[in-house]
Amino acid sequence: MFNKKLVDTRTQPVARTGDAAPRFSDSDLYSLAEKHGTPYFLVDEATLRKKVSEMEQGFSEYKGVFRVAYSVKANFNPSVIKAFASEGILFDLTAPSELTFVLKSGGSAENVMYTSITETASEYEQVLKAGVRKVVVASYNGLVNLAEAAARANIKVKTMIRVNPEVHVHAELRGSMGHGKFGLQFNGGSPDSALYVLKKILGTPLLGFEGFHFHLGSQIEDPACYAEAIEKLEAFILGARRQLGDFRVSTLDIGGGLPVPYGRKVPTPKDLGTKIVGQLNSLVESIGDRFTLVAESGRFLTAESTVLVTRVVNVKSFGDTKYIYVDAGYNVLLDSALLRHEYPVEVVPGGRPSPQKIALVGRLCDPLDVFPISSRSKLGGASVGKLVVFREVGAYSLVMNMPFHSQPRPPVLMRNGQGSYFVARKAHDVEKLYADEGGDCLPS
Repeated sequence: MFNKKLVDTRTQPVARTGDAAPRFSDSDLYSLAEKHGTPYFLVDEATLRKKVSEMEQGFSEYKGVFRVAYSVKANFNPSVIKAFASEGILFDLTAPSELTFVLKSGGSAENVMYTSITETASEYEQVLKAGVRKVVVASYNGLVNLAEAAARANIKVKTMIRVNPEVHVHAELRGSMGHGKFGLQFNGGSPDSALYVLKKILGTPLLGFEGFHFHLGSQIEDPACYAEAIEKLEAFILGARRQLGDFRVSTLDIGGGLPVPYGRKVPTPKDLGTKIVGQLNSLVESIGDRFTLVAESGRFLTAESTVLVTRVVNVKSFGDTKYIYVDAGYNVLLDSALLRHEYPVEVVPGGRPSPQKIALVGRLCDPLDVFPISSRSKLGGASVGKLVVFREVGAYSLVMNMPFHSQPRPPVLMRNGQGSYFVARKAHDVEKLYADEGGDCLPS
């Protein structure tokens, strides 16, 4: 799962991860380590808000209303959700449990776009009861279940269709492909096609057709896939109107995919917006509807806001390699194992580059617990007691923490907009972990 290739840091340049990446002083990092122990996650609220602004600026040339939507699956820490809720953005949810987090953290049901994967009648009943009125369907069976739930509750639901444009996407994770898990094909001659589902929505009194949604993938650096998807959607809308009569498109959600740097140069939201907003404006003219444009993000909005702070607990030399042991393992950076992310990492305070190759290893008794290292990392000067900081870990890391080796979850700290630090998630106590794992279920 991990990249076992060792990184030679003798000649590698050190680079910051971008203007949006937060800077924490060495003294603050050490003070927090003394107070809360290591490892710990540290979130910067100002960066969360700045990323929202970057997305809004990136699509500022769109002629209609543009809305940012946060995909809660990336990081459902209540403090993170609260910060985004205060920005007035939308929330993209896939489960009733996520809705609970949003509502309890200051979000409102009217700002929720519910995109279920399982599309069961029971979950639709739950979210409609809680006030959600905008739902995305991606199967005929899901449409039937939503219609039944709406009828039982006597609620009018703004219904969107998730389509799979089946375009080629060069990305880390692809969400659009032939016969994929997500969305409906435009025209397939079966009930599970966008044309068939659209016809049923238009004929169902309590389901008001709202628009379309697609999601192409994650870490998309080439906007050509968006251009192709928009072109296909335009052709579908015009063709569907010829067959079904006129219908209004009120919302178009183009999904996520904005790339995070992870220590290297990638296109910005402005780069993407510049290349596709013109086509979106042309789509408005073509179909005659000034729809609300929505762009989603989970990773882009949260990744750069957060660092993982660990401590060097041991070092050793083996041949021409220096092994740096930290007190965290892939149990707190599981996405690094699954997706082989090479996070920018640096020793605090740093020192001269090591004449040896560097291996950064975790505390788990597993030969795969070796962290991939970005070529822009700075690991010179590592010695026992110093801190090692993993940057840009705000997306998926917190939500994937697991108790491998009976390891409790580390605390999550946040620096608010006024520069003060507070606990955003308490450390998971080992006694509580024991109880949660069934220790309190043992027969006496």
